[in-house]
Amino acid sequence: MPEYTSVPQHDQEDVGHAYERPQKFAFLRKKSTLLLATAAIALLTTSAYLLGASNELSPSKVHFDEVGISGRHYMNGLNKCKAINRQNKHQYPAAETRTLNSRFVNGTAPTLFKNGYIFDGVSESFKGDLLIDNGLIVQVGGEISAPKDAVVVDLKGHIITPGIVDMHSHLGVDSWPALSATSDTNEMTQPRTPFVRSIDGFNPSDPAREWVVSGGITTTLILPGSGNVIGGEAYSVKLRKVDTLSVDDMLVEAGVEDKWRYMKMACGENPKRYYGSLGRMPSTRLGEGWLLREEFAKATELKKAQDDWCRAAESLPTLGRKHRLDKPFPEDLQYESMVGILRDDVKLNIHCYETHDIEAMVRHSNEYRFKISAFHHGLDAYRIPEILKRAYKVVPTIATFAGKYGYKKEAFQSSVDAPKILAAAGIPVAMKSDHPVLNSQHLVYEAAQAHHYGLSEVLSIASVTSVPAKALGLDHRIGTIAVGMDADVVIWEKHPLALGAHPLQVYIDGIPQIEKADPSKWSTQGEPQKLEEAPDMPIPKGKDACSDKSQSGVFTGIKKIILKDSEEISVRGDLTVVIEDGEVVCTGQCSSAVAALKNAPVYDLGGEGVVLPSLLSVGAPGLGLVEIAMEDSTGDGHHNLNPDVVYAADGLKFGGLHMDEAYKAGILTAVTAPSSQHVIQGVSVAFLTGADNALSSKGAIIKEKVALHVRIGQQSKSSLFPTVSSQIAFLRSSLEKGLAELFHVENEFALAARGKIPLVIEVDNRDEIIRLIQLKKQLERDGAKIKISLLSATEAWTVAEHLAEAEIGVILRPYLCTPVEWTAQKCLPGAPLSEETGLSVLFKAGVKVGLAAHEAEDVRQLSWTAGWAKSDLGITEKEAVGLVSWNLAEIVGLTANPSGLVIYNGDPFEFGAKVSAIVGGGKSGIQCNPRAF
Repeated sequence: MPEYTSVPQHDQEDVGHAYERPQKFAFLRKKSTLLLATAAIALLTTSAYLLGASNELSPSKVHFDEVGISGRHYMNGLNKCKAINRQNKHQYPAAETRTLNSRFVNGTAPTLFKNGYIFDGVSESFKGDLLIDNGLIVQVGGEISAPKDAVVVDLKGHIITPGIVDMHSHLGVDSWPALSATSDTNEMTQPRTPFVRSIDGFNPSDPAREWVVSGGITTTLILPGSGNVIGGEAYSVKLRKVDTLSVDDMLVEAGVEDKWRYMKMACGENPKRYYGSLGRMPSTRLGEGWLLREEFAKATELKKAQDDWCRAAESLPTLGRKHRLDKPFPEDLQYESMVGILRDDVKLNIHCYETHDIEAMVRHSNEYRFKISAFHHGLDAYRIPEILKRAYKVVPTIATFAGKYGYKKEAFQSSVDAPKILAAAGIPVAMKSDHPVLNSQHLVYEAAQAHHYGLSEVLSIASVTSVPAKALGLDHRIGTIAVGMDADVVIWEKHPLALGAHPLQVYIDGIPQIEKADPSKWSTQGEPQKLEEAPDMPIPKGKDACSDKSQSGVFTGIKKIILKDSEEISVRGDLTVVIEDGEVVCTGQCSSAVAALKNAPVYDLGGEGVVLPSLLSVGAPGLGLVEIAMEDSTGDGHHNLNPDVVYAADGLKFGGLHMDEAYKAGILTAVTAPSSQHVIQGVSVAFLTGADNALSSKGAIIKEKVALHVRIGQQSKSSLFPTVSSQIAFLRSSLEKGLAELFHVENEFALAARGKIPLVIEVDNRDEIIRLIQLKKQLERDGAKIKISLLSATEAWTVAEHLAEAEIGVILRPYLCTPVEWTAQKCLPGAPLSEETGLSVLFKAGVKVGLAAHEAEDVRQLSWTAGWAKSDLGITEKEAVGLVSWNLAEIVGLTANPSGLVIYNGDPFEFGAKVSAIVGGGKSGIQCNPRAF
């Protein structure tokens, strides 16, 4: 910390000099004049004494002389004092008094939206018109007459909401595609970097910007990453493309003098893991706490020195410019933004997960008297609402995910009920993306999941509109639909909280953002869809019902039974499923089977039940092999460059959180492959997710050797395979040797070459896929009967007809791709930017296709993934089930249908429905109303 009293004297420009006065002013020596002069001197002496006395109270004494710092520096200091002590800091005129948005683009015509339903971000929906002009909302509700030259948009009953606000994004500083040249998220050369600014690395040409806007996001906070204890300053931008390509012009508060500033900090695993690996502080949470406290202590010293300087300056005699302090206003660029936090000019956003980490930051906030605007991620925050309320002066917002869990220790206690619990405790809840970790194009999906798990409709929409806007200090301009607010609005194809919802058009500052949108082609909508939670299935009173001992039972009140070889639908909801001795003996109209089961418990689904086979997970990384991806001790590990083929069955562990969550979501069967640095990944295993262990009497291992898995592309580059061409050469050579019987007949490549075991190739790039198609044809000309399928396959749609002709199946992982990798940029964004998705192109070409979860924790969303695909493609429910069930089984060569039945209390392809009962999947009896943790 610099010693501010020792700052060098500045030059003396603008300072008057003493000089001999001409004798013509000798009259000053007259007696009366001498008396006045004596009185003035006494007054000055007294003032100087009093000022000096006041300095005794200051730890950093500030003196003044008749000559001191320059007038320019003195006035600069006074202006800074004035800014520090301004009374109207961050106070803005009432929104309804605004007449012009400072970001308004001249020539933008007013727009009148008629015949729509308005979700204003803070209250229930209502029907009415909406008028925007001058970049502002100027009239809301009722019937509004169109002003001259206005563009009139007939909403045809569609919903209009405020623009979505994403308060946690790395868009533009972690641009697509991911390259070292464009990675500007973390300045990880030291653990405390409050002085770096995301605005200096923000790339307005990030291709993600257009994708994100198409999802309805109009404003986002661009944060540095979470690698440092103090990561640096963040900036709030609007995502409208500006002709100047100026980042400054994209700022929400462009043209506003009194801007809010933002700071990013992080606690917990991230900083200590990185710097600890370098043998540097922090290697523990203890070290993180010290670094934060030391930084705030130094900032506090600087703040006190500034306040002392201002008090001294205000106490100077007002006798013109002659009297100035002898030291300039104390400043240090390294701590300037930290002082801003202490002065409530900088809103603090903290990456923090666990209860004790959050409490440590609350403790620091009270020790150093700073406000915390939001805890980000905060997956553990639902456990400590009362601790959150102890934070200095304000209750922090929790900016979180709706369904992420288990990917590291900090996320292991996450609960899907967290948003509901926090809201009930009076804690503001915002959903955010952490883009590109989650593509914020689909941020509304997070709000929709939160609503599914119990957060109210109003609060769910508020979680991506008014709540984050308030946390950013921008609720006087964005986040709600009201007179005087910025003209940032989104028109939705269906209810924004419905599965697969997407915008029809997005406006930022009153300017439409989606070029291809054509309101004349919009469908006509009725009243907004009522998104209601289906009631839990009542527990029968019969003996042993809903237990491991419940071997028989009758399920009634079912309206749909969708199996691979049959489909039954009853509008009356009078279908039945009969279970006897743990086996399904009848589905559909089962009066005789019911009569044969006397005194069996009856499970009533109320006419809304839907029955599906087990959903099947294929390709979700590490499911059953690793519990916490970032903790090596919790998993099987990663095979090195040893060419030996390993078997996933040898490392399989049952009973973990991920396995249990998959089972409770109806994914009773899974296929998982090993993880390896080699081109060869290993041989996958098929297993029941609900089994206790591999010796379970229910046959926990369905098939020990499912498929041979290999990987081609950037992720398999190594010292052994430095190029993609060397990887494909190895694959070709291995298959040719297997075909020529140069390997043992039971060698995995020999089996694959003869079609005895499927070959699953993880690959994304179009040209690499083409080469694999050619390789398959070449081998088949030589007598091979190879069965190839592709996993991941982002660019597979570009050669869909060739894949169909070559009978190569595709497992898309994920369904909603992003062009994050250089070799996977040909990724279709879907509506509203493209009419097709990769899945729709493959599906229409006749390719056998399935869908996989991108991460193990996403497996429990498989039914929603299928539902989203159904919404996008307009396919049947049975076709949607196939995408996450029997299609996958056929692709990887599982001859038996996925084991077990899953019974839902409503439509599994919409939010609101939940699993009511599970039969099979590795557990005995009938399991009722399982719920996600």
